[in-house]
Amino acid sequence: MTIPSSRRAALLALPATLAATTLAAQQQPAQQWEVTAPGPDTPRPLPGERAIGRADAPVTVIEFHSLTCGNCARFHTEIFPRIKATFVEPGLVRFLLRDFPLDRVAVDAAAMVHCGGPERYEALLTTLYTNKEAWAHSPDARAWLRRTGTLAGIPAPRIEACWSDRGFTDPIVLSRLEATRDFNVNATPTFVIGGRVYPGVLTFDRFAELVRPLLPAGTAPRG
Repeated sequence: MTIPSSRRAALLALPATLAATTLAAQQQPAQQWEVTAPGPDTPRPLPGERAIGRADAPVTVIEFHSLTCGNCARFHTEIFPRIKATFVEPGLVRFLLRDFPLDRVAVDAAAMVHCGGPERYEALLTTLYTNKEAWAHSPDARAWLRRTGTLAGIPAPRIEACWSDRGFTDPIVLSRLEATRDFNVNATPTFVIGGRVYPGVLTFDRFAELVRPLLPAGTAPRG
């Protein structure tokens, strides 16, 4: 999904310093932006790259995604389950997910998902993508996200802390800036496979076509 002008404006509606950072990212490296340091009360672990699959898998795939992205939802609900069964679960591919929030609601959603910790990450990601139309365009998306998070076992005060603490939310925005700096990402989903960047939804067949040549000789995926 290419970032529409309305969503660019929504992202710039983040707190003033974050908005200025997003604009400045086109002129300066992301590392020049000083992320708000987490304090002693900042929820842990902090947001960051999350992995699905074995650490010793021979192929690593990076996906930049936004939880309010319709094409990301389509990929994760319709295509990724087969990729996971064929390549990830057998230990052939490690899938790394990095945040590229398209708007403020995407930042809130990512913060809630990360707030649950790595042990809840994949389940919450699936829940949000499966039910995207129920919350992503809601005038009170936080109410839906809060309810979903608490049902998953995250205490409501912790969710509020994750949303309100810049030490927790800044890494989510920084992930977007680093994606633009390092891989020239400007749309979601975008994949990095074998060092090459592939914007847009990948079908299962296209994903398999890109991954198979990178597998060790004699290695065959399931199916």
